[in-house]
Amino acid sequence: YVRANVLSDEKSSFDIWNLRNEYLDLGGRKVKFSDIGNIDMRKSGNDIFKRNQQYLLNVAYDFIGSYELARRVMEREIDRMNKEVLPVGFKAGVQRHSWDFSTQKTFFLLFVIVAIIYLICAILFESLLQPLTILLLIPFSFIGLFLTFYLTGYRFDQGGFAALIMLSGISVNAGIYVLNQYNIMAKDAGKGMDNVKLYIKAYNHKIIPIVLTVVSTVLGLTPFLTDGPNEVFWFSFAVGTMGGLVFSILGIVLFMPVLFSRK
Repeated sequence: YVRANVLSDEKSSFDIWNLRNEYLDLGGRKVKFSDIGNIDMRKSGNDIFKRNQQYLLNVAYDFIGSYELARRVMEREIDRMNKEVLPVGFKAGVQRHSWDFSTQKTFFLLFVIVAIIYLICAILFESLLQPLTILLLIPFSFIGLFLTFYLTGYRFDQGGFAALIMLSGISVNAGIYVLNQYNIMAKDAGKGMDNVKLYIKAYNHKIIPIVLTVVSTVLGLTPFLTDGPNEVFWFSFAVGTMGGLVFSILGIVLFMPVLFSRK
């Protein structure tokens, strides 16, 4: 007799059945994909997305593990798909949602905020020099923000930039409270009293509401810490704002008295 072998034309193809039932080598162990995952056909939307004359298909997935491990696995698989899996004309990539911190628009926004604060303080204090003392508290809060990210090792993302804008507005509140109280007491005391003593009195009058304001703000931001560093925006926003607010108190305690002693 003549021995004949009958082979299917699809023997060399890798279909869904093979994916579900063949064993995969994972870390030295043989595991079936059907034991750890599943593939289903689902109806998608009828919309066709197109950008720069290219059709787009978004694929989302969940990854159990750290952020750094997820990033390495994603980059490895994207590189493998572009080199070995996808045919000519197709390309896999990652869609990133991030802000460009180097643009002039970003720093122009901070400049506008500082200018508005200066104008409001100049009208309130009826002076062009005293608002500069208030504005010098903003760098103190920025130093606290960057120190917080440096010491903790957390990632500075768009939430950190939003914290910069937030601190530009709220870190000056304590200085405004103290300086306004200082001006009121200076009018009552006349020109005979020492500036530093007047500042200390104004500081003693306003330190309790200042501390309560900082504590209430920190407590209000605490819920944003529950999701951990993997949260893209709110975690870094809360961490940066907390660190900057706490550090800005040093400007009230140490920096402003030096300025008043040289007045």
